[in-house]
Amino acid sequence: MQQINQPTLLQRAPQILTRTIHHLFTEDPVFISHVKLLTPQPASQRQLFLNQAIDQHWSVFFQLMPKTAKGYPVNTYGQVKLLSDHRYLIRNHKTTYVVDFDQIRYIANL
Repeated sequence: MQQINQPTLLQRAPQILTRTIHHLFTEDPVFISHVKLLTPQPASQRQLFLNQAIDQHWSVFFQLMPKTAKGYPVNTYGQVKLLSDHRYLIRNHKTTYVVDFDQIRYIANL
């Protein structure tokens, strides 16, 4: 009788993993925007609200726009601090954003 050696799962694992995750490394990432775009607020309204949120340490909601066309809008919330003229730090327990004033599309109190 002839014995056939079949590879074990441990021996086949590299090929299985390669086939499974190959598409993650070969294709360009596609970001599908699931964010509903809100009506942009006037600059004067955003500036006034930002000043109040900074002074009174409010947790606020933001809709942020990317600086490049490859980005996508982001909805986030957190406390905001002024870094420099028209640059802001938005921080919550999971993420931190450093944004310019023109990237803030919408702002609201929670």
